[in-house]
Amino acid sequence: MYVFVVVHFLKDVTQDILKISTPLDLLGNIQEDLSQLPEIVQRLFFGVGVGSFIAEIFLLIAIPVVIKRKEITPLEKGVIFVFLSLVIYFAVAALLDPRLWLVKG
Repeated sequence: MYVFVVVHFLKDVTQDILKISTPLDLLGNIQEDLSQLPEIVQRLFFGVGVGSFIAEIFLLIAIPVVIKRKEITPLEKGVIFVFLSLVIYFAVAALLDPRLWLVKG
């Protein structure tokens, strides 16, 4: 889980923020098409995208802390919730990328 978060965080920084080419580009980049969605949904999706970046920072800090603990605390539950939320967000973003649709219509 931690490796996934580190790699995706680095991809976000290099591809989306710095817009530089790195070997991480070989993993691809989702190019979601929001043009068919209402403007409010587009803005909401953008906001969730910014939130996902913040969530990745949280996970980068929280996962090492969680690994060292022996008991389950609200932090562990938060890590699981945030990670699952990111997975759902990434799945929705992938569904919005027209390049990933096998059927062309």
